[in-house]
Amino acid sequence: MTRYACMLRGINVSGQRKLAMKELVSLCQSLGFAEVESYLQSGNIVLDTDLAAAELEATLERAICSEFGYADVDVLARTAPDILAVLQAVPAAWQAHDTASLYFTFIKTAPAAMPAAGVGFLPDEFIVGKKVVYVHCPNGYGKTKLNNNYFERILKLRATTRNWNTITKLYQLTGGTELA
Repeated sequence: MTRYACMLRGINVSGQRKLAMKELVSLCQSLGFAEVESYLQSGNIVLDTDLAAAELEATLERAICSEFGYADVDVLARTAPDILAVLQAVPAAWQAHDTASLYFTFIKTAPAAMPAAGVGFLPDEFIVGKKVVYVHCPNGYGKTKLNNNYFERILKLRATTRNWNTITKLYQLTGGTELA
């Protein structure tokens, strides 16, 4: 079995599209997933399955939409090695930054068109990776224009964003070791 962190897009954000994590855990268990646990109230679930990531994502998306009546829930599944690769690829120039200013916008596939690194929003900036956009917001994510909606618009892909603490915790919950 493979352990995955599943990040749901647009669940429990600003009081919208509410989904109790207890209900999501129950749904996942009813689908036959093992060792299911949620992390925070913002749509993060960790589980074990024999399914490949793409099949897991599609299965969970269909089940959540059917069970809770949402038409467009996206699920992005990542393993501990996937998450570690993202963490290790934080731009070298940013590695000295306060981790509270680092965010990760996850996308399912690599974008067809690669926008240039974002410098027009200083002091905020971004760099597009393979299936993630690295976002640095020294004044906080709540004040940046480099938000999820912005990246969905420029990349023409659906996305979900998590902060450094959430990603490192999901890494640990999927079996990753402590980060140095």
